[in-house]
Amino acid sequence: MEPPHRCIAGSTMRILIATILTGVMLALAGLLAAYHVLQQEIPRLPATLAHAAWQPPTEIYSHDGERLLTFGERTYVPLADISPFFLNAVIAAEDARFHRHRGIDPISFLRAIAANLKHRRLVQGGSTLTQQLAKNLFLSFEKKWTRKLKELILALQIEATFTKAEILEAYCNQVYFGGGHHGVEAASRAYFGKSAKHLSLLEAAVLAGVPKSPNRFNPAADKRRALKRGRFILGRMMEQGFITKTMHGQARRAPLNVRTPPLTADPNAYFATFILRELEKRFGREILEFGGLRVFTTLDAGLQRAAHQAALKHAAFLRNHMPEPLAGLEAAVVSIDNRSGAVRVMLGGLDPSRSQFNRAISRNRMAGSSFKPIVYMSAFENLHYHPGTVVVDEPVALNIPGVPTWTPENFDSRFQGPVVLKKALAQSLNIVSVKLMHRLKPARVIATARKFGLQAPLSNHYSLALGTAGLSPLDLASVYSVIANLGVYREPFFISRIEDPAGHPLFKHWTENQRRFSEQRVYPLLDMMQGVIENGSGRVIRRLGFADPAGGKTGTTNDFRDAWFTGFSRHLSTSVWVGDDKNASLIGPSGKGLTGSHAAAPIWASFMKAAHAGLPARDFIPPAGIRFEYADAHRGVRAARDAKNALRLALESRSALPRPPAPVLTGAAHKPFPRPAALPLREPQPLPASFTRETTDPGSTWPPEPSSPRFILMLD
Repeated sequence: MEPPHRCIAGSTMRILIATILTGVMLALAGLLAAYHVLQQEIPRLPATLAHAAWQPPTEIYSHDGERLLTFGERTYVPLADISPFFLNAVIAAEDARFHRHRGIDPISFLRAIAANLKHRRLVQGGSTLTQQLAKNLFLSFEKKWTRKLKELILALQIEATFTKAEILEAYCNQVYFGGGHHGVEAASRAYFGKSAKHLSLLEAAVLAGVPKSPNRFNPAADKRRALKRGRFILGRMMEQGFITKTMHGQARRAPLNVRTPPLTADPNAYFATFILRELEKRFGREILEFGGLRVFTTLDAGLQRAAHQAALKHAAFLRNHMPEPLAGLEAAVVSIDNRSGAVRVMLGGLDPSRSQFNRAISRNRMAGSSFKPIVYMSAFENLHYHPGTVVVDEPVALNIPGVPTWTPENFDSRFQGPVVLKKALAQSLNIVSVKLMHRLKPARVIATARKFGLQAPLSNHYSLALGTAGLSPLDLASVYSVIANLGVYREPFFISRIEDPAGHPLFKHWTENQRRFSEQRVYPLLDMMQGVIENGSGRVIRRLGFADPAGGKTGTTNDFRDAWFTGFSRHLSTSVWVGDDKNASLIGPSGKGLTGSHAAAPIWASFMKAAHAGLPARDFIPPAGIRFEYADAHRGVRAARDAKNALRLALESRSALPRPPAPVLTGAAHKPFPRPAALPLREPQPLPASFTRETTDPGSTWPPEPSSPRFILMLD
């Protein structure tokens, strides 16, 4: 009689074996049932796998017909021209029982079923090399149970039709190795500069480890991680008898010489790389690798060259005139077609062969005064202000709980006293923007930014008034495009359509017009931004020769680390950033810092002149309900067109300017009494006492002693 514990162990083993056999039988029964249901949807096998393994690459084209990138070109080689080391390494890494199964590995298959049932979704495939080949060559890339069933059935058919050598050869020629390289021959030449036939043992093991995760184990991208994976596969090869212990030790100690891939100087590389990532994000890596797509993008290669040339020329000028030229001086440009939202230019830097970091989409630099139009628009929407509203430009101190007292200053450390909003934006007065933010509160301004379509993180701080948010040229070009479109948001897009290898459409972009602001509310802001170019901080645009109707805004951050110019015509909205990658200050020949008008505006003007060559100069048409009046730029009262300090304002119907007050006797002379000019009639606001006490002439200096704050804003 056997001991009780042996009986229990034997019984447990029999139950386990019975369970496994039952699972296998049920799986086979399921496959048979699935075959009858799905047989019409399973593709027919070709005469040879070599023909099926060749697939057309993915091609990316510009809007004007240039081929920007070819992704996934393959070079088919026979099995005899592939190193035996690599063949054994692939089997050890991907499918240890490759030579013993008939397309499906029962052990891996049952393990995958258990994992998927546990998680109630498809989390593990347990795929053999044959299954991977079936999926990549013949099936769609949707992660569905039906696709997995088709893959299993097709794997069985492949094994019944072709030899193991034919299957292994086809797999080695179609598998993806990262970096756009398909097939072992292309990958071997790209990473090691040699044919697949001459791969060393270590090189073969490293290369065999890449397909598991082409991004993580790419030897050109992360040599340390790829080498660690390769050494793990060497251990698997030794365990499975492919190499001896001596060979294993020698290979582990051998150096790995990875070929540095040549970087292109083509400025389109920033955009092409961005598109590859967008395709992978939207459709998945597999369809990008094996789909043979034809991708038609929005990029205008001619305009991209014009932007690149303008940026190179001005960057060279800046370097030649800087007292200490900056090695990390860079520029980025984004231009959006206002009519559709199509991104026509995405220049991520001056030279992609030196740096592939895409500054056009990076949000690591502060926007500075380029953010102010959002603050002004929020004041129009929430406070019912308008271009003629008077705000006093004077020293202020802000007591914010938890932080030191903040005393913002204007760029030139001077103050103008009472000033209408149109003049304040044209001259980029920081104090006015801070006062607007104080009245609005940051939450309202952030809400307005979201209406503009801005998705970047925005901090709930009062300093947002001065552009302390990290934004990209793409962000700003999109925001300004809403202004150019009189309140209509068209989401920026990069891909117009996608076709399969046969020319059948897979995707087509449709532009959606979203009304975010009323025309009557936006046009006054647009007119103010035209004033920036005609008479404000952006007037350099006219001196540089761009004559088309346009609006825009400069931007300069603390210590002159970032220089911006973002502006628009009827056709394009374009944002230019200039700065140093190491965040050094931009200093000019006189030792003074370079502003947006010095460092970024010349690139903008040069590009926009080239982009508008041959296009009609289209003006912005005022919508119904807009009228133009002249106002005193400091008092906000109505003024004659030729009066001193007269400024033309665009006003919507609900906004009104007060008439000039009658003279008030103040002793021996008659002097004008400054009333609360140009504030909305529905919400009268008295001017500060300091204004009525100290200002007797619109041309006088404000304030007499600018060293001390006139009042303190208590922020809650």
